[in-house]
Parts: sequence; structure tokens; C-alpha cells
Amino acid sequence: MRILVSSWFIRPGISGGWGTVADLLQPAHFMAFLGASVPAGMTSCEGVPITALSRRARMKEGWPAFNRIRESLQRRALVRETAAAFRRFRADIVLCTDEWAASGARDAGLPFAIRFHSRPGLLQGEAYRKLLDASLFATGSQPDFPGAIYLPHSIDLDRFTYSEPGKAESAVMTASLVQAERPDIFVRGTALSGLTGTIAGDGPMREEIRTLCAETGGRVRLVPPVNRKSLPALLSEHQIGVACLEKGWHTSFQMKVTEYQAAGLFPVVMPWSDLAVTAPDLTRTFTDEAGLAAVLDGIRRDWASTLDIRRRNRDFAHARYHVRDARKRFEEILAGLPPSLRPSS
Repeated sequence: MRILVSSWFIRPGISGGWGTVADLLQPAHFMAFLGASVPAGMTSCEGVPITALSRRARMKEGWPAFNRIRESLQRRALVRETAAAFRRFRADIVLCTDEWAASGARDAGLPFAIRFHSRPGLLQGEAYRKLLDASLFATGSQPDFPGAIYLPHSIDLDRFTYSEPGKAESAVMTASLVQAERPDIFVRGTALSGLTGTIAGDGPMREEIRTLCAETGGRVRLVPPVNRKSLPALLSEHQIGVACLEKGWHTSFQMKVTEYQAAGLFPVVMPWSDLAVTAPDLTRTFTDEAGLAAVLDGIRRDWASTLDIRRRNRDFAHARYHVRDARKRFEEILAGLPPSLRPSS
């Protein structure tokens, strides 16, 4: 099928949601992308054509102060631009990752489905139910998403080569540089430890993080985000993978943790992270930079004793989050669509 992915929040090549959706669809289907969070100037990512929504369609500041007028302008722009992208890429369906993107496809009269990357919450009550009723199908990455078929987060873990290095010398964090992912805690905590570190990412906090890294005297470096196909090489240079997350954030699952596990890195997370809640024996946790430094130094000192945990992490990731099962279930869902929406190519 030819599938137009529409998303309000996914940053192509950077967000975890980019990898999960791309791995789910490719190589079986053609994929194009329409988004509100596309980095400036991006028109392609990993061979996928990219279209950024206009400022008007994204409801950016500077439009009329009267909300009803602004909302009407935004809605019409979103409908128009979604329909235009659908025609340009000769798409069969629009696969939306959130309610706002799905509303644009619905209002444009296009065949659409929803792949909830994180917990629904942008629309409530009757508005949410009507949106689901209008969709071809909806899937959710957690089993308790209302009205959605459970299709867990997953990626192609075969990209990663598991290794067992003899000592721990460096830590890494891949991230969108936004407040919710607390990249500042990683930089400060790693600098306080006896390890060196790398943070790979981009986002609104980039200049702040660049300054923090400079203050570490080279102990922690900031590098541009790497795409999903280049990520295994970056992870292979490190032994510990860190995932920070602001407490109370709407989703606690972090795909970067699964990638760390598959590559043989020891995952270090915050207590409210999904891994800490579901499998606390597979990780060590921290709540601030001092705590992170202490955890990193403890793992470094006791590295040899962590081998069994690292192996169990690898097995845990492959059993729960390998894309092969999700692809099979997704193809079964597509097979149930009307014949007019299931072309052979």
C-alpha cells in the first residue's frame, strides 16, 4: 500500500515514533510523511519524502487573536494540506499518530487509520469516540488504549549487534532535546561521574545543551541525531545507555531503552520509566544528576557482575519489542480493509 503518515509530534529521524512507524511499514509499503514537527528545511529522511505543515496549519502564534477565527483558519489549512499531500503521494490511506492529525484527515474526507504512539488525550468524550468511529481502524501501543487494537511499540532489533565489552567507560543518551527528556540531567550527571558521555539529538534545548557540554571540558559531547540505520554504530561505542524523563510525562515508554538493550548496553532509567516499573531487576534508577553519577560509577566498578543482567535485557527486548510480530498483526489488519483500499502495489 501507499501510506501517508500524518503526525503532530513526531520529528522525522529523531523521535522514537519515527523508527517504530518506519519499521512497521517498511519495506512492505510505500511511506510518505506529513508533520507539524518537521525540522526546518527537511524534505526527505531515510528515503522517505517529507512534507511540513505550514505555520497556519500548525496553529502557531501570530494568527488572529479571536480563537474561533484562528481555529477556523487552522482547520481549513490542515484539511487542505493533508488532502494535497494525499494526492501528491497517490496515497491509499492516511496513518495518523494522534487525534489532531486524524481530525485533519477525517475532515478532508480521506480514508484514515490511527496508530496511537502515546496515550490518547487530545480529544475527550464524544469527540474522541466520533473520531474512532470514522477511522478504518485504530491501534494503540499499550493494551488499555480505549477503542484501539493493541499493537505494541516495536522496532527491527536485527539492526543491532549485541556485544559484551570488558569494561564500562562511556555512557550515551539519544534524545529529542526537549524539557520532557531532561537532557540537562544526563550532561550534568555524566560529568560528575568517572565516565565520558555522548548525547545525540536535536531540539529546542540544543543551544543550552551545547553550552552545558562545553562546560564539561570535553567529558560529555553533543552530536547531531543519527537515523535509525546509523544508530547501531553509535551505540557500539558505549557501554551504558541512559534515558531521562520528566516525572508525570504522558508516556513512560522510551524506545531508546529497547535499542540499548538490543545492543548490549546496560540501561539506566528514572523510577517512573516503563522499564523500571515493569522489570525493575533489569535496570538501575536515578532521580537527579547526583544520583545518575552515583549509578554510573557503581556500574563501572561492578561491570563484570552486570553481565547476566545485560543478557536478560537483550532477551527481554527481543521477546517483547521485535517488529516481526507487530508487522504480522498489522498486515492482518490491513487485509481486513475494503478491497478498494488494498491495491497490489
